[in-house]
Amino acid sequence: MSELITLARPYAKAAFEFAKGESAVDQWSQDLLVAAGLAQTEEILNYFGRPDVLEDDLVRLVSGENSTEHYQNFVRLLAQNDRLSLLPEVAELFQYYLEQDSQSLTVDVFSAVELTDAQKQAMTEALSRRTGKQISLQTHIDADMMGGARIHCGDLVIDGSLRGKVDRLKTQLFN
Repeated sequence: MSELITLARPYAKAAFEFAKGESAVDQWSQDLLVAAGLAQTEEILNYFGRPDVLEDDLVRLVSGENSTEHYQNFVRLLAQNDRLSLLPEVAELFQYYLEQDSQSLTVDVFSAVELTDAQKQAMTEALSRRTGKQISLQTHIDADMMGGARIHCGDLVIDGSLRGKVDRLKTQLFN
């Protein structure tokens, strides 16, 4: 996964900088999210790899009818470099750059049980103070988690889960 992010980073950065310069960040974000959804299906991924498929057909499929010429050229560049399979990572990084630029951040919180409103509020305030950004909290229930929570905040991961604590304790005991 980290290798895919590394390969996708220059494309996402260039796409974001271009879209920002053209004042078209929202449109590019929307287009990339749709393309990323397409690129996550097995049939489409297989279609990307077929030698009998023309580049123009790939561009038309991925970019759709209502995209700009610049976006189509971006998709064409990905197709020429055999990087269409990176679209989910490109879209994820594009969103990350968008959040960084807008001083807001989407945070994913995984817990074994539903968090109370007070817990969500306290977590939002603490993360906002720590990052200096406006926080949008997305909570997820992870049935495999024994207790506690795991927080994914941009590049920062805070593992306060019971499983994480047990793993750290096991590492300390055996190393």
